[in-house]
Amino acid sequence: MITLRTFLLATSIFATGCASYSNSSFVNQIDTHYSAGQFEQSALYIEKKLGLYEEAEQTLKPVAPNAGDVLMHLEAGENWRLSGNLERSIAHYDAVEELLKTEDTEGVGKKVAEGAGSALVNDTLRSYDPASSERILTNYYKAMSFWAQGNADFARVEFNRANERARIAVEDNADKIAEQQEEETKLDDKERSKLTSKIEEKFPSMANWAVFEDFLNPAVAYTNALFLASSSNSDISKAQDLMVRVRGMIGENPVVDNDLTNLSNYSRLTNGAPAWWIIYESGLSPTLTEKSFAIPFIWSGNLITANIALPELTPRWTGLTTNGVTLNGSAVNFSTLATMERVLQTEFKTRWPATVTRAVITATTKAVLQQQMGKELGILGNLAGLAYSAATTTADTRTWRSMPEAWHVAKLPATQLSTLRIPYGLGLFSDVELPNNTNALVYIKQPAPNAKPYIEVIQL
Repeated sequence: MITLRTFLLATSIFATGCASYSNSSFVNQIDTHYSAGQFEQSALYIEKKLGLYEEAEQTLKPVAPNAGDVLMHLEAGENWRLSGNLERSIAHYDAVEELLKTEDTEGVGKKVAEGAGSALVNDTLRSYDPASSERILTNYYKAMSFWAQGNADFARVEFNRANERARIAVEDNADKIAEQQEEETKLDDKERSKLTSKIEEKFPSMANWAVFEDFLNPAVAYTNALFLASSSNSDISKAQDLMVRVRGMIGENPVVDNDLTNLSNYSRLTNGAPAWWIIYESGLSPTLTEKSFAIPFIWSGNLITANIALPELTPRWTGLTTNGVTLNGSAVNFSTLATMERVLQTEFKTRWPATVTRAVITATTKAVLQQQMGKELGILGNLAGLAYSAATTTADTRTWRSMPEAWHVAKLPATQLSTLRIPYGLGLFSDVELPNNTNALVYIKQPAPNAKPYIEVIQL
């Protein structure tokens, strides 16, 4: 039975469990730096939060995994990568790997305790469990860093891990479905069905999402295929398999179709003439915002209000396009390889039933608390329970905010020494000289129009 003592305990937990990640001053600060292309400033700001920066000496401590700080390590890793400090970036991504091992192997007791706490408060009490899309990109960005450093062996390991993440995501999804079904047994079927249907009505657009059938990120798989088909890392059979998967996920694409034809007919990426592949990673990924509402319903003959707060995918439009990118003054024609929105929608929709089930459990737990407080303390207890429910109902909006909006690809003949130009800011440009008669990958990442693009040229 939920008693006044339980209520007071839950209130103390609430004091540490209701911060909104997406609206925090920390997130706003790194968003500001990141969008402006101030990657090193952003990285140092995060290092201070992690306790890894000695401001007086202006020195960095060795990166050590901080329990509970997966997101900060992710943000630090990507900001350091875009600032050009690949070693520090890899160190933070390695820390993420260690924390993920701990998260994946933590004891049953801890998971049960977190589940009980989130039922009384909200999902922010749970350890942050990165989505498979975030886990895949962790290995992808490490692979790109090693590849840029010329360390093909380490790059291969990270690409393999990214593929393994996608495979594990399928198994993990099956486990989550089983967990959700077990959680549903704790609820009254009639009340659960009523609340679930009312929640679904608040998210009508989800039914129209065109999601992938696979958890694999097409852009990651495509870049992996280029890596495997390059002269020094040749594994044409595996490269072709990945390219086939990409083609199946995204449909017709002039670059992918051409690459697939060449791999099938010539066992290489071109039919003899050298080419440049340009992968342009642009914009800001959708983030999570809170959508909250109240649902009145009858519980044990009493009118109860269920306060619900759920995460909602929200685009972050920057106005950044590929239109200004030129080669020797002529516009480069890109095609879209993948969008982060569709990748996230695939995962979000898959996780949605479990998310709704947890929201219903939390709402009904608080409804029982509200009812019990009314019995013990009368109208004041009822009001206190209602106030507590409203105050603690917060969606978990934690997500890695340095992910891109989209990946674009172009393929150009490497017939002469050429200059690739990428605009940024007010009339500024980044110029890159591309090698003649040499297969090369030009990797670009630019989160916003004012940010100077990060560029790597890697020979294939």
